Amino acid sequence: MEMRPFPVRRVALRCLALLLVPLLGAAEPRIGSVKTFRPEASVLRQGSDQPLAVGTEIFRGDTVVTRSEGAVGITFIDGTVLSLGPETRFVLDDFVFRPAERDVSFVSQVMQGTATFLSGAIGRIAPEAVKIRTPTAVLGLRGTKILVEVK
Repeated sequence: MEMRPFPVRRVALRCLALLLVPLLGAAEPRIGSVKTFRPEASVLRQGSDQPLAVGTEIFRGDTVVTRSEGAVGITFIDGTVLSLGPETRFVLDDFVFRPAERDVSFVSQVMQGTATFLSGAIGRIAPEAVKIRTPTAVLGLRGTKILVEVK
């Protein structure tokens, strides 16, 4: 009886695939995308500064930065619309949108500049889950539209 060689390469690849599956599922889901854009804007993501363009995906933890001529419009998956003016630094601290479980959250920071926030489903489901921080205050949602200017 002839013995075939043990398929080490095939077994190793299958083991590697099994190890990577949980990591692929752990990737952060997209929470929004850039709909309008004027140059001189970028997103800081995991220590990397990346230029923005129409269609750029936005993720929880991103910091969106506009420079002197920059402006950005972002639409989030719950329908929230965010507009950032020139010289703005906006941090997306937390975003959860699981409406079936009523598990929703939109927590962000305007560190400098101007931001206009038009609430979507999160603001309708749980207005108390929307918080916009500035260096001196925390704003809660008590309507549908917020305009913030931080100097």
